Amino acid sequence: MLLDRTAFVSALSPESGDKESFTTFSGFMFAGTQSAAIRVNIQPASPELTAISEGEVFKTYKAFTTASGVIEGMLLTVSGTNELFRVRGREAFGYGAGQHYELTLVKSNPNGA
Repeated sequence: MLLDRTAFVSALSPESGDKESFTTFSGFMFAGTQSAAIRVNIQPASPELTAISEGEVFKTYKAFTTASGVIEGMLLTVSGTNELFRVRGREAFGYGAGQHYELTLVKSNPNGA
């Protein structure tokens, strides 16, 4: 599997009172070292996946990764381009040594607009 991009993962964390913010999630292990980055391959979603996931055309993507800790609601920030994606769905495929995860992503605006 060609994992051609590096993405940093953020998860919602409670602050004080009713506030929450995204903070870097560093629970991934690579070569015995804890890391906040994962290797990922991101592609535009098919029309079928866009319709099934109730996504928007040109904003819905499919990603492949071998990192098991990515779950719905997390944010992926792609290194180098600073593209921001919200994880909308996750499906695991366990094929022995080829185990991987397919993520449904929605491209987000980093300014929140």
